[in-house]
Amino acid sequence: MLQKRFIFLIVVVLILAAATVLFIRHIQPTEDLDLNYQEISVGSKIADIVKNRKLEVQITEQDLNNLVKKQLSAHPDLPNGIRIEGAKLTLQGSNLVADVNVRWQDKLPVGAQLLFTLAWDPPNVVIQHQSTTVRGIQVPKEWLQFAPIELSIEDHLPLLIGVKDVKFEEKAVLIQLKALR
Repeated sequence: MLQKRFIFLIVVVLILAAATVLFIRHIQPTEDLDLNYQEISVGSKIADIVKNRKLEVQITEQDLNNLVKKQLSAHPDLPNGIRIEGAKLTLQGSNLVADVNVRWQDKLPVGAQLLFTLAWDPPNVVIQHQSTTVRGIQVPKEWLQFAPIELSIEDHLPLLIGVKDVKFEEKAVLIQLKALR
């Protein structure tokens, strides 16, 4: 009788260990991501204005990727022992999908997908975290919630130019400019 319980206990421990290993392998990142970014060239954006003869600038998905990665690399540590190690962003109109690689407690690598909404709140574009999923499983908001990220577009513009309006297109953000007095 005692031997049967001992064997049962060993089988349960082995099943739990196997399930834990499978779970850890399942949540690991599927691609290598980093927080490397390139500064956006204001000069090339101004050249686009002159070339197109319109007071508007198009911020591409790659430009936005660089801006957000710059913000994330400045603040990679999150609550609950989570650290961002890499990100790849995809723009979908006023939604921004971020595939991220994070590390929990400096030990467990996790691949997650975060959904953000973009909104124009003059003078900033506000990026608001909506949800997080790990391999299709919704993570409770209490576990991981980002503070809104505010990107000031006017910081990247010459002194005599301001922002009139911002429109979110499928793969770009269109910034309509105005001349200041």
